[in-house]
Amino acid sequence: MYVWTHIFSAYLCRNVYQDYCEAMSNLSLGIMELLGMSLGVGRAYFREFFEENSSIMRLNYYPPCQKPDLTLGTGPHCDPTSLTILHQDQVGGLQVCVDNEWHSIKPVFNAFVVNVGDTFMVMSLS
Repeated sequence: MYVWTHIFSAYLCRNVYQDYCEAMSNLSLGIMELLGMSLGVGRAYFREFFEENSSIMRLNYYPPCQKPDLTLGTGPHCDPTSLTILHQDQVGGLQVCVDNEWHSIKPVFNAFVVNVGDTFMVMSLS
């Protein structure tokens, strides 16, 4: 019985993960359309470039830490991709650097943070 329960659970998790990946891909293409319109290059400009390309999906979980001042996190970095869509939990931890000063971003329930990455920045300059 355990084997069938385990297989069924894995099957359900895979389907949920695949559905989530597809939803995030559709969301990112919609964001690309909005960026194209706001930059004046047309709705389809960036969507056509990214529509048939691969995405990287990472699911990270960082549990609450009893001593947050001792945690390292991922460290300061730029997002090398085109878009990063981040769903924060209530633990928080996301910070942005503005004018060489780090600011914590308060998590918003049921919202996504969208970071425009280096690849998109370069593409939007052309």
